[in-house]
This record gives sequence, structure tokens and C-alpha cells, in this order.
Amino acid sequence: MKQERDDVDTQGAASIGIHETIVTTMGKRIVSGYYTPGAAIGSETDIGQTFNASRTATREALKILGSKGLIEGKPKIGIVVRPNERWNMMDSMVLDWALQDANQARKAISDLYALRMAIEPKAARMAARNYGPADEGAVRRALRGMATYLDENDRVEQDVAFHIAILAASGNRLFYSLGELISVGLRHLFHAGLQATSEEDDRWITRHKRVADAVFSREEDLAEAEMNALLREAQETHEIKPS
Repeated sequence: MKQERDDVDTQGAASIGIHETIVTTMGKRIVSGYYTPGAAIGSETDIGQTFNASRTATREALKILGSKGLIEGKPKIGIVVRPNERWNMMDSMVLDWALQDANQARKAISDLYALRMAIEPKAARMAARNYGPADEGAVRRALRGMATYLDENDRVEQDVAFHIAILAASGNRLFYSLGELISVGLRHLFHAGLQATSEEDDRWITRHKRVADAVFSREEDLAEAEMNALLREAQETHEIKPS
């Protein structure tokens, strides 16, 4: 009986592994343009055979890709790639794939900053009005982490923590849900090799501290303005230059 349970567990783990492989491989191919919009990429059976996957694993993977807006099934045609304006760019995996692709990265970063500029200054304004002791503690911990980070990876994590703390302090749960997208963007920029000089580092910390000070003093207009300034400077720093 135990052997049978172990076999089932192993099969289940293998199924999870292969469906994740299908999702990641096909997702990256679609976003990169390897599979062009409108292209038919085979039937469920064809795709399963390509990845040597079970029907269950294949179906689950295609369901996930469909939920991300990347594919749809059409009668007598099979699985078809959807137009890129139908992709769910609010999905953190889709955004991550776009940021990893040389042809998509510039547009993805620009779109991400446009979203941040529309939301985060308002979140800072609301945080100045609504923050509580727990929110203040989270922001101050992130600021301390910025001043004492261990390495570049830790630096990014502290930056992420600060922005998520401000979003949380706004009291708007929809704002807070954007934290994962912001995290994906900042981590991508780190992995792209953007490293700060000590002068840039000091300016980076000061910019964030100005936002925090305005929030803690409950100056709503100033909090919004300081977050605007922080994001504009960050966008200029992270802008991808034409090759």
C-alpha cells in the first residue's frame, strides 16, 4: 500500500514538473515572437507529444497559458496564439517573460513605469492619510535595510519592501496587489546588471527617505510629489538605451 502511495506521489510530482515546463517554454516562445500572433501551434495531442507529457499535464498547462491571455483553442484549427494586446501583462509571469526578451524589454519597462506613475504617487498620498504603526514599522525597516544592505540582491529586496510597504499603508488592497509586478520589474533590472555607485546609492536612499518623511508627517501633497520625483529619477536611470 505504501509503495502504491509513493508511486502516485511520484507521478503527481512529475506531472506538476512537466506542466510547469510546458507553461514556461511555450510562454517564453509566445512572448518572444517565436510563435507569432494568430499562429496555430498544434492540437492538445501534438503539444503533449512534443513534451512527452500526459494528457492531464498538457491540458493543465494549456489552461494556465489560456488564463494568461496567450492562447485560445479554435475548432478544427487547434491551439492559436492570441494577439499581444490580449495578453495579461498584469500577470507577473507574462511580465517577467517580456522583460527577459530583448525585443519586448524596452516596451515592458516603459509600460511598467507608466503604471507605477499612475498608482504609486496616489498610494503615497493615501498612505500619508491612512498609515498605522505597523505600516510605519515596515517602511522604517526597509529604509534601514537600504542603508545596510549586504549585496546587490539584498539592495533590490529592500527597495521592493519599501514600495510594497507604501502600497500597503495606502489601505487600498488593489494597490497592494501591484507589489508583485513591481517586484518582478525591480528584480529584472538587478539581474540586468544595473549597479549603483556610492553617489547614486546616497541619492537613492535620500529619495526614499523623503517619501517616508512626507508620509509620516501626513503631508499628502508632498508625499505624492516625492514619490513622483523618485519614480521619474528611477525611470531615467533604468531606461534602456537604443543599441
